[in-house]
Order: sequence, then C-alpha cells, then structure tokens
Amino acid sequence: MQNLTTESYLKQIHNVYSLVILAAKRTVGLTRGEKPLLEEPRRRKPMMIALDEIAAGKITIAPPEEIPDAAEETIL
Repeated sequence: MQNLTTESYLKQIHNVYSLVILAAKRTVGLTRGEKPLLEEPRRRKPMMIALDEIAAGKITIAPPEEIPDAAEETIL
C-alpha cells in the first residue's frame, strides 16, 4: 500500500479519536501475536500494519449497540 495521509484513513474511520483508538488496539493485538489481515504486509512495524489494515477496510469499529454488554460496563 502507498503512503497515505490522515485524510485517507478518515475515509474509513470518520473520527480522528476513533482512528487512534482502533489503530492502537490493533497494534497491541499484532504485537501479542495476532496474524495480519493483509496477505503480505509491506511493513514490519505493527502500527503501520494496523494503519494499512484500516485503510484497506479490513478492520473497523462496531457501533456500541452491536457489542454485547457494552452499556453495562462501568469505568472505575
């Protein structure tokens, strides 16, 4: 995938905050051993792989109503 700007990522995820959170969570998953969703990731750094996956539309954010028990969670 080519070098993309922030605007390119925002076509998939429409909020900068959500983009950062999604990329961070995916990066953690990749560093813990999850397999990349792209067939041949060009880059080796987990953060760049996560951003490439977002730009390719391989991962997205589920609305809260689609996440079971999301409304029942409490933050301490």
